[in-house]
Amino acid sequence: MELRYNLTQQDFKRGILLHEKRPKGPLAVIRKVEWFFFLAMALFSAVMLVMLTVILAAGQWEDDFGTVLGLAVVTLVGSLCFLWVLSARRRAFHGGRMLAGEDGFFGPRTLTLTKDGVAETFGVGRRVEPYDALVEVWERKGYVLLYLKSGVWEVLPPCAFPGPEERAAFLTALAEARQGRPPQTAGDETALPPEPDEEDAVFTLRYTWEPEGLRQALLRSNLAYLRTKLYWRPAMIAMAVLSVPMLVSGLLALGGVLNALPAVSGAEVASAIGLLVIGLALCASWLSFVPGFMAWAIRRQEKKGAFDKLLEGPITDVIGPNGADSLRPGERERTLWSQIGGVKSADWGLVLFRRDRKMLLFPSEAFADRNEQERVAEYARGQTR
Repeated sequence: MELRYNLTQQDFKRGILLHEKRPKGPLAVIRKVEWFFFLAMALFSAVMLVMLTVILAAGQWEDDFGTVLGLAVVTLVGSLCFLWVLSARRRAFHGGRMLAGEDGFFGPRTLTLTKDGVAETFGVGRRVEPYDALVEVWERKGYVLLYLKSGVWEVLPPCAFPGPEERAAFLTALAEARQGRPPQTAGDETALPPEPDEEDAVFTLRYTWEPEGLRQALLRSNLAYLRTKLYWRPAMIAMAVLSVPMLVSGLLALGGVLNALPAVSGAEVASAIGLLVIGLALCASWLSFVPGFMAWAIRRQEKKGAFDKLLEGPITDVIGPNGADSLRPGERERTLWSQIGGVKSADWGLVLFRRDRKMLLFPSEAFADRNEQERVAEYARGQTR
């Protein structure tokens, strides 16, 4: 079964937003609880500000009210920031904006159910996912979303199906394939993308990853990413700058409240706890700098199957003026130079940092020697200037 459709950025965002709004699973429930907590903190702070404004207008202001005013303002601003971060609409729009830079991601697409898995073709790229890699197939309001362990993989808009009957037939065929009865269709290779032009290949790299070597390279490359401007975005800088004073203020406020018990009111206790929680949340921006935490995050992604493609077998990367093409049997993925924001070359290999927080990682074994690795790094830097 083959579907041909045009995926727009609006359809992609709409599909993701519909799914994000539905609480399902422990993580989604936790996100909802977090959202309601910060919403309650924002409403409480807003009410406090209104009350203080009324007191000020009535001429009954006291010196102690200045401390409460400061706590209310800080809590309100912090809660609104976290509501924005946790917003399903922000996550959907952020994902759409990141993917818009991929070559041909939005536009004409082809999705085919083959005997080997689900194959999608867009632009010059092609990707195949086995049926057992799909962890969720979700449908609502004409949208069909295919999920991997690492997150959403494909969004099928309503225009992909001529009608409800065709959509039902596709979902039935996909369900049977996931149960071990894939369609035995001929001509599965007809949708293969063309190979890169040899004249455009400046460097050709061939290598194979081993699990332990990949973990170490990912750990070092992620720690190197933390020192780039791609990580230190304005929001991350603001979180890091505010984390320490917010945490100290929360500890001092909570300590003062505990020492004054039971004379303090419930509102003061709630304000102190809210300030401490916001400070701890802001300090999470520094966790990535702890190698142990980063190694745990990499192992977690490995359990989700995020690195299965890298470990499947030999990989060929073609680097040229059009970008970097990663070739695997029956698959091809292109990264444009406009997507690359940084280059790092070290003893453990070469990494090209993408602007969407992904990376292209090459082991040192992919190069004949360190001189060739440095030539590739310099070529990449020259293309990204």
